[in-house]
Parts: sequence; C-alpha cells; structure tokens
Amino acid sequence: MKHKKTRFITKTLQNRLFFIKISKKNADISDIHGMSTPNFIQNIKKPTAGFKILNKLSEFFLRCFKKSGRKYKFSMYEEIWQQPEIIKELANRYLPVNESVQNICLEMPIEDIKNLSKVYIVASGSSRNVGNIAKYFIETIAKLPVEVDFASEFAHRDTILSANDLVIAISQSGKTADTLAALESAKGKGAHTFALTNNPDSAIHNAAESKMTVGAGVEKSIAATKSFTAQLLNLYALALYLGEQRESVTRERVKELKLELHILIHKIEKLLRNDINIEKIAGKIKESKNLVILGRGTNYAAAQEGALKIKETSYIDANGYPTGEFLHGHMAVLNENTPVISIIVHNKAGDINYNLAIKNTEEIKHKLNPDLIIIKNQKDKHIETLFKGAGFINIPESDELISPMLTVITLQILAVKMADLLGRDVDHPRGLSKAVTAE
Repeated sequence: MKHKKTRFITKTLQNRLFFIKISKKNADISDIHGMSTPNFIQNIKKPTAGFKILNKLSEFFLRCFKKSGRKYKFSMYEEIWQQPEIIKELANRYLPVNESVQNICLEMPIEDIKNLSKVYIVASGSSRNVGNIAKYFIETIAKLPVEVDFASEFAHRDTILSANDLVIAISQSGKTADTLAALESAKGKGAHTFALTNNPDSAIHNAAESKMTVGAGVEKSIAATKSFTAQLLNLYALALYLGEQRESVTRERVKELKLELHILIHKIEKLLRNDINIEKIAGKIKESKNLVILGRGTNYAAAQEGALKIKETSYIDANGYPTGEFLHGHMAVLNENTPVISIIVHNKAGDINYNLAIKNTEEIKHKLNPDLIIIKNQKDKHIETLFKGAGFINIPESDELISPMLTVITLQILAVKMADLLGRDVDHPRGLSKAVTAE
C-alpha cells in the first residue's frame, strides 16, 4: 500500500479557517474568504524542506494577521505579540545555520577572547534577569565563569578586575544611571566593556569599547517584554560566538542550538495563539495579595522576571525564587490561599533540575498545600498524574538552555491578563518610568 504524498491540514487564525496542502515539493494555502493561494516552495528536494515550509507558513500567517487589522488593548500586549518576528530577524542576522556566528561586534582580538578569564554582567530590573538567564548559556557554551550583579552595587564596590575580564552592561534605554556608573567603573579598572542597549544614541552605548543594539524597536509599555527577549537572543548569539572562537563547544552543538533558535518563533506563535488557559489561570489568582513563582536552573531567573512583570502591572507582591532555595525559610510565608507557580520543564529524560523541581514542589504541596499552578511541557502527562488538582499551563518542548524564552513569554501573558482583569493601567504602572536616570 502506497503512502499519500500530499496531505491536507487546517489551521485557524483570528477566527479564519485556512486550508493548507503540503506535498513533498509545495506548500499551498488558501482560506474560505478567497485569499490568494501563493505557491511558496518549488522543487524542494533537501531534508530542510519541512523547515522551509514552516518558515513560509509562519510568514504567511503573520501577513494575514497584520491584514486582519488586529487591535490591541494595550501596547504591552502588542509588544508581546511582536516577539516572534523580532526573534526571527535577530536569528537571521546572527545565526546562519551552516556558517559561523556573524555580526557580533566584540572588538577584541581572537587571542584576547581565548584568554578571557571571567565575564561580569551588570544591569538592573528586567535586564538583570536577562543576565541571570544568559549566565547559564555563556558558562555552558563558552566555558567562562559569569557573575551577574546589580549595577547599583557593582558601580560602588571595590571589584577586582583585569584586562582579561569582559564586563557586559545591559540597559534597554541606554540611559540607566546605575548601569552607566558600573560601566565607567569597569573601564577605569582595565576590563573590556561591552554595551547591549536598545538605543544606539545613548550614553551607555557610546561609553563602551564594544557595543551592540538590541534590535527590539521602540517599546512603549513601561514593563519590558520584547526588549527582554531581544536582549536574551543577543546574549545567546554572543555566547555562541565566544564558544566558536574559544573552541569550547562542538560545531554540532552550535548548529543544534542555532536550529533551535530559528524554530523558536513557531513555538512562540503557538503559545500566543493558545492563551485561553492562561487567561483562566489569571482570573483565578488575580485577587491574591501575594504570589510565588519558582524555577530551577535556567528557569530560576525566568521565575524572577515573571514575578517582576506581575508586580509591575498588577501591584501584587509577587516574588520569584530558585525552587530549592525556597525550602530554606521562605516557605513560611505560604498558606493554602497563596498561589505558587512552579516551572517544571525538561529537555531530556533524567534531567536533574526536572527531577529536583518535582521533588521540591511535592514537598511544598505536602507541607502547606498552596494553590498550585505548574508550567510544564505540553506532552508531559507525568506531571499531571503527580499533581492532581493543580492548574497547568502547557508550553512547547525546547532545549533546556532556551526554554526560558517560552516560560518568560508565558508569564508575560499571565501578567498582562491579570492586570487587565484588575483594571490596572497596564502600559503606565504607578510610580514607574521607562528609564531610571538618577542613581
């Protein structure tokens, strides 16, 4: 019996039903409203055909989405939706799959890169949370120790630095006074300075020896969303570049991560299109006076960022902790009315952080029985069996090093949904400004 070479699937976007015909050589799309049916791909005979089809489908859906005239209630929600396109542009700029990492503006001779002894990341707020996620990526790929510090503390501490140290200053606005002071301090002590900002015409960008712009575009909402993920993608690219130059990672692993970052946009789009359950969770916990978010490994900083987003937009006392650390005293603040969001995702069977996150969350449930919500991989039914009665938010599977992209965006959506239900001024939270320009 011969297998069919052509298959038909349907996809709904913005309440419009699209018919998609995929064959070995072609991807043809139409909708019930008579939209044109472009033939996207011709004569594909390489193994990458499926990947190309996915990219073309994604582009088509994004165009349809724009044509549909979607209106966003808040700039923050619009900026959340802009993230797939931004990540796609940055991945294309820096990460050609079959070539070396490109366009990394690190003005250091190769020999100096190989002789680096330590990386410091100095930042504040969401940018510091970016640094804490990137720490895991840089240490794993570039095999360099990374210290992440509050810019306000680093600037006025007698930090011991040398010419073999790289100090990365991150600031969305490029005007953050604490971060500028930290950068100037590092320069004065002989370290090589690298600025990552969303504003090329800024003091921090101009003060650093090496510099890159984030590429997120103008961000109107005070709470950072697209600038966060863009900063993180930039640091992923920098880490892969360092790994290549230092020969600290295999070519196969670099290619694997590049591919993962390229297909990440499809996973984010899937997450954005299926946010109904997140809205239900938001409605359930929106009246809470306090809230705890837990994560292990790469997702510890994702928990902190999610807590900051909820704190900024809903004015709820949300706090993020490493899951294991939470057992050391912090658990005393819980009761059965306190929502606990535990991030339990894994990359492969036997992943130690996955198993420990389960163990830690089981202990919290057993001792205090809080209102438990778990962010998990969509296909992970084991978690649902272990934590019956909990609420679940599903995210697509991904490499463990990159999974914070998906967990952070999930928590961004949760934050904006909660704030909306509470009637908050989502784009302009009380007492906050886009740039903190005074120390």
